[in-house]
Amino acid sequence: MIKKLLNTFLTLLLISCAQHAHAIEPMQNKSMFINGYPESAQISSLRLDFEALGFTGYKLDGVNNNSRVDFTNRIDKLSTNLKLNFSYTNSPSLIANVSHLKVYFNDNLVTVLPINEKLSVVKNTVSHNLELNAKYIQDYNQIRFELVGYYDLKCQDYFSRSIWTEINKSSNITLEQKQLAIDSRLEYLPEPFFDAKDYNKLNLPFVFSKVPNTQAIEAAATLSSWFGAQADWRGANFPVIINKAPKQHSVVFITNDSKPDFLKDYPDVEKPTVELISSPIHRYNKMLLIIGRDEKDLKTAVTGLVFGHKIMTGRTASIEAINQLPLRKAYDAPRWLRSDRPVHFDELIDYPTQLQTQGLNNGPVKLNIRFAPDLFTWREKGIPITLQYRNTPESETLDSRLNMLINQEFISGFLLDKKDTLLKTTQTLLPLIANTDTTQSTEGFSLNGINLANRNELNFDFRFAVLKKGECSVAPAGGEYGVIDGNSHIDVSGFDHYMALPDLNVFANSGFPFTKYADLQQTLVLIDETPSAKALSVLFNLTGHFGAITGYPAHRISVAHLNEDANLNGKDVLVIAKPNSLANNLDEGSHTNVLLSNNQRAIKQALYNGAYDEQTTQKVHVSIKSSGDIAVITGFQSPLDSERSIVSLSATSQNAYTLLNNALMNSAQLAQIKGSAAVINSQGIKTIKTDEQYFVGHIPVHTLIWFHLSDHPFVLALLSVLILLLISFILWRLLQALTYKRLAEGDK
Repeated sequence: MIKKLLNTFLTLLLISCAQHAHAIEPMQNKSMFINGYPESAQISSLRLDFEALGFTGYKLDGVNNNSRVDFTNRIDKLSTNLKLNFSYTNSPSLIANVSHLKVYFNDNLVTVLPINEKLSVVKNTVSHNLELNAKYIQDYNQIRFELVGYYDLKCQDYFSRSIWTEINKSSNITLEQKQLAIDSRLEYLPEPFFDAKDYNKLNLPFVFSKVPNTQAIEAAATLSSWFGAQADWRGANFPVIINKAPKQHSVVFITNDSKPDFLKDYPDVEKPTVELISSPIHRYNKMLLIIGRDEKDLKTAVTGLVFGHKIMTGRTASIEAINQLPLRKAYDAPRWLRSDRPVHFDELIDYPTQLQTQGLNNGPVKLNIRFAPDLFTWREKGIPITLQYRNTPESETLDSRLNMLINQEFISGFLLDKKDTLLKTTQTLLPLIANTDTTQSTEGFSLNGINLANRNELNFDFRFAVLKKGECSVAPAGGEYGVIDGNSHIDVSGFDHYMALPDLNVFANSGFPFTKYADLQQTLVLIDETPSAKALSVLFNLTGHFGAITGYPAHRISVAHLNEDANLNGKDVLVIAKPNSLANNLDEGSHTNVLLSNNQRAIKQALYNGAYDEQTTQKVHVSIKSSGDIAVITGFQSPLDSERSIVSLSATSQNAYTLLNNALMNSAQLAQIKGSAAVINSQGIKTIKTDEQYFVGHIPVHTLIWFHLSDHPFVLALLSVLILLLISFILWRLLQALTYKRLAEGDK
């Protein structure tokens, strides 16, 4: 989807890339940045624990005798002094001399380690520290362990429980990384600011010369969402720095009239410009300069960057013109499952062989899927999926299976074909059955086994059987293939969009309702007139999170100050401010003032009326004043439009903004944000659920009536009787009219 849109946009986007042409190059003399690197390169030590690298193959046996751990190398780092530090425990049944453990580094054999050297002595744990040859290092690196284990030289069953070696979870890789001096070239983007080979959270400072105005904030929010989309599951943090140069790669926003002190002599520009330079503080670090004549130009420069970076070359690019970009449609985010037609599996893959698995137990085929969080799944039997798969032929005496799971919960299973490798199609419904209990509150109507707000993992696990030959012999594994065909598809086009709000869990995990439109065209941010750096960081981290969810830059987001009478028509509103900034400071009848008054009421309700008597589940009104740091996230219906939502993030202090940031960036804490309000302090998160529920979206009238009256069976029964009486009366009148007509015709 992104590629198609970019192809369209790039035909409309004219970007002039200047490398050596001084006529369009904003800076005539760059000697201060290209005179070399007088300072020494930074060298840092790094320890990569197996567990942190996602390693799961700790136990090797006769069948699963290979396990591998992967790590990467950034474009701007040179890795040296690599060491593999690991320990393992062997089965005492393994025979010395013929049993051994092989260690490979990028398919180069590093060493062979003997197992049970002396049969009379079996060590509980064997430790090794192996030096790895740095000349073998690549962008993507792999260390592989292979067990060759024998417990009997004459009678060998590879499935025997006597064959095993277990690697210790404390194993790790240590290395030193030296920073490299790389060229300042825009064609590297998004590197070195974001490197896809770095699996750590992206940490990218945004630098301003002073507190930015709303246009500069919009530009920075757009850029953060683009970098957030690149970072995806890694997460992204965008600390805001005012008039200081950070000691790492960073983005600097400057205008002709507003430049940070460390770039105060930087030449003016005549057009929106994107430039890549070495930091004047430390030349090994790079600065991405977003430059404009004024703040409006900053938004143009960022828009040109996020949609045109693939055709930018050289050190500098000036944005000549950007034609009107088309508006995104609802629910068409590139990373969301389309809701207008069936989606084929080959549209969801990240690499060509993702839908194929090889070997007896070599892991399942995995697909990550995001649904629109407001799919109306009440009383639905499941989500339709047409599954097509192939596998190597099986013996008539064997029963191999394909198991289907979602989020590690078993869904269904199929016996694999025994005769040929023809494509098999199974029309099925994922049995993610909704709760059909008529006493169930209307608040809970999601499909079991799937969380529409989160990214869901769909697994197809091929389990191949093996053939026994004699008492202790098993045919060695090999040649087993299972393939999920790319034409398999999943279809949510028959679902309506309707859900109950407020639900902060949906906001925290999917950005809804703001991400309903991937470009955030219907989102308005209200922020303090002079927001602090940490408040801005909260906003940019949030827009980065939205970008990771949708996979698209939020270039249509609008920002206004709290003291402005902003246009709220057709907008979902995100408020980021201190509680005392929400005091009424506008004309009594202004729309913004009405919204802020409701916002204050929601915060007070969360802070003072959020206690419950555990015995009676009744609200207990408690009034407390505290001097500590506290942050509150609240959600409520817009007082101006019943179809619109307000989400407020408020913090009592700068430390409270840090608590808020940590909660929004930590997956464990993110899962705790629920209900209509979340109170965050140093001890954790407390959620509050009020009775003020509202619904957004549209469903057919008869479904709407049935859904909302399902909790009131007597009312529903009475309504059904009334409807039957009405229908009977209409039929009676119709029959009576026909009778009168026949009698009248008989008289004639």
